[in-house]
Amino acid sequence: MRFDDLALRLDVLMRKVAVLQGISTEGWAPPAQTIEKLEARLTATEHTVDYLVSVKTQEQVEAIVAAPADAAPVAVEEVVALSASADVPEAADIVADVVTSQIEAVAVENSEVAAIIAAAVAAVVAADPEVVTDSVAITAAITEAVAEIPAPAPEVAAEAAAAVAEIIAAATGEIVTAEVHQEIVEAVAAETDPELDAIEARLNAVEAKADILFKN
Repeated sequence: MRFDDLALRLDVLMRKVAVLQGISTEGWAPPAQTIEKLEARLTATEHTVDYLVSVKTQEQVEAIVAAPADAAPVAVEEVVALSASADVPEAADIVADVVTSQIEAVAVENSEVAAIIAAAVAAVVAADPEVVTDSVAITAAITEAVAEIPAPAPEVAAEAAAAVAEIIAAATGEIVTAEVHQEIVEAVAAETDPELDAIEARLNAVEAKADILFKN
C-alpha cells in the first residue's frame, strides 16, 4: 500500500536525522497512521533537514575561507550539492564559480574579514536559483548578508569590502561598479542591532547546551 510505504520511508528518514542530531530513537513512535500525522511529520522533518543543511553549509564555507589556496578540505561539488541551486544547472554553475574562487584564494587569517567573506559566500549558496541567476538580486542578497555581520576593525574594512566585491563579481560575471562598491563598503561598516546581538548570544549558549543533551 502506497501510504504505508511512504510512512515507512519517512520513519526511516526521521531516524537518520535523529542520529545526525545525536538523538536516541529508543522508544520511537511507530510510523504515521494517518495522512494528517504523515504530513505533520514530513513538515517537521523538512524544517529540521533545512536547518542541518544550513549549519553544514556554513561550516563548509568557513573551512574553505580559512584554508590555504587550493587546499580546502571540502570539494566544490559537496557545497553545490547542498545548495538551493543544486538542481538548476545555470544557478549551480554560478555557485560553483563563487566557491571555486574562494578555494583558489589564499587563507584569510583575520577572523573579522573571514566572517564577512563566509557570510557573502553562504548567501550565494543559500539563495534560491532565481536570485542566484539575477545579478541585481544576488548582489542585494550578498550585501544584506554582509550587513548583518558585526563591522570589522577600520584597518581591515577595506580588505573585507574588496573581498566581497570579488565574490559579487564571481557571482554576476560583471565588474563591480563604483556605486555597488560603495554599497558594499557601507554594508561592511554597518552596525548590527544590539538587541538582536544579545538574543543571538543567548541562543548560541542555549544551542550549545542542547547539543550536549542530544549527545548524551
